[in-house]
Amino acid sequence: MAAPESARHLLAQNEHPYPPLPSVLAALAEAGADLHRYPDFRPERFAGIVADWQGVPAGQVVVGHGSAGVALDLFHAVVEPGDNVVHSQPCFDAYPMFCEIARAEARPVPLGPDARHDLAAVAGRMDERTRIVVLCNPHNPTGTVYSWAELTEFFRRVPATALILLDEAYVDFALDWRAPDVPDRIAEWPNLVVLRTLSKSHGLAALRIGYALAAEPVARRVRDHQVPYAVNRLQEAALVAAVAAEDEMARRIAGIAAERERTGAELRRLGWAVAPSATNFLWVEAPGDHAPLRAELERLGVAVRYYPGQGVRIAIGEKDANDAVIKGFTAVRP
Repeated sequence: MAAPESARHLLAQNEHPYPPLPSVLAALAEAGADLHRYPDFRPERFAGIVADWQGVPAGQVVVGHGSAGVALDLFHAVVEPGDNVVHSQPCFDAYPMFCEIARAEARPVPLGPDARHDLAAVAGRMDERTRIVVLCNPHNPTGTVYSWAELTEFFRRVPATALILLDEAYVDFALDWRAPDVPDRIAEWPNLVVLRTLSKSHGLAALRIGYALAAEPVARRVRDHQVPYAVNRLQEAALVAAVAAEDEMARRIAGIAAERERTGAELRRLGWAVAPSATNFLWVEAPGDHAPLRAELERLGVAVRYYPGQGVRIAIGEKDANDAVIKGFTAVRP
């Protein structure tokens, strides 16, 4: 996954193209004066900030080292050796790894022809030993999304003994997606865990700020499996500043979404099959040999993510980076 040393346009890891907002950087600088002090033993204050922001009781919040860290804590809390976890394939790379760590059987399910979860096939892979069903919505790496009505129709098929891990890492980019507020979702679906991060839309990937929202018994069970000092002072300072700058961040997100639509339209005009995206990246179907495209993009200093035999995932960058992507795909027609 490492980018070539010559890459100028780093579009392989779905990172935000811009540095943190000035107000967030100022808050981080101020918090740096206290780095000789320990953070809270249990991140109750941090969880309270998330709870107020998301409109849920603090008891329904789990915070941790990025959304991946919170997800791993969930695996440790509910998965025993010999249990199974059902997820789509391809998916976020961490989930198969977490199955190995928890000594659980990973049950990958190929995506459907529309680059979305094959929910019928996912349901067919569940049984009494299924402890977690992972749904990334919007999906990584394809950027596709299911409506809330489609999701809840599937939720009805999930046994009460399994948790539904709804990974919403990219939901802030899904500007037209609508769902009930999280408290209402959790009230209706007590086995639902909503996972989110500040890495993507807020551009704080290096700080690893993630959280989950779930029914109190589920959240408590996960918190009981977390190490102390799970979050630090820099993460807390950045969270407070980021929440206060939501309007400014929304303008950045709108700009990224506009570039996503422009870049996707240009690639489609060239004849490439590009999945409709509700994220900060594009999925281009490319089941053939990636070598010519890779060579051309690397010549232009562009690093993207290749999925051999399936496709290419391209994070949306600044305009010059996206223009370089278009140029590279122009030179290598499908």
